[in-house]
Amino acid sequence: MAIKRIIKDSIYQSIRLTFLAAAKILFKYAVRGAENIPLTGGVIIASNHASYLDPPLIGMGIRRPIFYFAKEELFRGIFGAIISIVNAIPVNRDQLDRKTLKRILEILKTGEMILMFPEGTRSPNGELQEGKTGIGLIAYHARVPVIPAYIEGSHAILPRDKKIICPNKCTVVFGPPIHLDQFFNEGRTRDLYSRISREIMRGIQKLRD
Repeated sequence: MAIKRIIKDSIYQSIRLTFLAAAKILFKYAVRGAENIPLTGGVIIASNHASYLDPPLIGMGIRRPIFYFAKEELFRGIFGAIISIVNAIPVNRDQLDRKTLKRILEILKTGEMILMFPEGTRSPNGELQEGKTGIGLIAYHARVPVIPAYIEGSHAILPRDKKIICPNKCTVVFGPPIHLDQFFNEGRTRDLYSRISREIMRGIQKLRD
């Protein structure tokens, strides 16, 4: 298993560095605040979401391998094999089921990093949308650092209603961990998960501002 993991991580890093080199040329890609990301241990990266390119744009700026979600329909054929190599997790985009939640918590418990988009889906206009309760639920149960991230420029590069990439400057900013300890002594309710989600969205908003 150790050898298999080493090979997979080597392939992941090769893909990351290839994309990074291309992004620096096409998008003048830059990263700020990478020092805020813990070097080890489970971590949730919570980012805004305005483009299909957001997962690789975040992943390029992080030296550690990162897991992220992809809709179940994409895990077919060669493309499905490729996204599995770069740590994509198949999910039902209509709901966060128990099986998916259990797997996410297991991944975080083993000290891995997961990228989440609190808004749930791509913004139609590039502006921040309201966060969903799912991020609050996961953050509550995982009890790992939540690092806010803001991607500036991805909407201009590939907005929701377009299929052609337009070269545009892109900068990814990572902020310090969002403190959620004040929520962990409260009982599990949907309202609590919503409040945690709003706190995380405020962290992302600060980076945008």
